[in-house]
Amino acid sequence: MTNSQVGGVIFLIVSCLYGYFANQIPLDFWSQQESFNARSLPRLIAAAGILASCLLIVIPAPRTDWTLFSRLRWRPAALLLIMMSAYGLVMEFLGFAVSTIAFLGGAFVVLGARHPARILLVSVSLALGFWLLMDRLGVYLLPGSLFEPLLAIGGGPGDA
Repeated sequence: MTNSQVGGVIFLIVSCLYGYFANQIPLDFWSQQESFNARSLPRLIAAAGILASCLLIVIPAPRTDWTLFSRLRWRPAALLLIMMSAYGLVMEFLGFAVSTIAFLGGAFVVLGARHPARILLVSVSLALGFWLLMDRLGVYLLPGSLFEPLLAIGGGPGDA
């Protein structure tokens, strides 16, 4: 077996396990008969993974050129992974909008953008645009525990 086929078998096992656990996602009473529910996208991802892994196993792979692997830019990739982890950790404290703006701004800098006005404009517009879209769809995104005292001072929507 080649390295590609070994990787395909491992990926096939992971995709099958993912599909199994996707079928274990609990559904509420109202969404059990719906055609699109909480299990739909995970099942689609599992099916795509199974298809890709089968292609890796069946189609012969060309010889791997490991010199290309050594020339990859690993530092930005590692920084983005660290930033994504930090984004998930600070989301509850800073809230969706602030943490998303900070993450996008930092990601643009890591990827080489150097115009602060453009970085700020794109980060703010993307984060607030997505927040407005979620608000229109009825999905509530928490403002963050950092801002809860400020919201209590100003009075919430249900305060009289």
